[in-house]
Amino acid sequence: MSYPIADYFTVFPSASDSTGVAGESVFNVPASTYMSNAKGQYCLVSLVDGSSPETVLAAEAQPRLIILDGTLNNGGNDAVIGTFNITAMHSNNMFKYSYLPNNIKYLISARPSQLRIKVLQEDGTAFDFQSGHLTFKFEYLSKSEVEEMNDQSDYTTF
Repeated sequence: MSYPIADYFTVFPSASDSTGVAGESVFNVPASTYMSNAKGQYCLVSLVDGSSPETVLAAEAQPRLIILDGTLNNGGNDAVIGTFNITAMHSNNMFKYSYLPNNIKYLISARPSQLRIKVLQEDGTAFDFQSGHLTFKFEYLSKSEVEEMNDQSDYTTF
């Protein structure tokens, strides 16, 4: 269904990516990231890898949600694209995070020039993600494939 060759984009968040809103960052995606403009008009984006090297006190340890802005198949709302879970204890009171892989893919317009993400802790408080990395995967779909998927999800009632 999707094209066999995907594009990947890795970001290394820093304070300069912050929008000024707590927990929110914008990453400019250079046109050179994409192998071809001849691919489909839509793509499925997923978060395929990440790292969050911070250690935190046990009292502050909560899973972190990576949220992508502007997905098409989520009503244009923010969508959780990945999670960093607490996976290792550094000492008796310090914890580390690891990316939890998943198969979530969201429909977006092909070849975006920017990605806007938010990082929230499980309790809803913003987290300024300013180290580590995030790797996004773009899998392309033709307009006819998107229309076919849409047709398959339309239901007729009797």
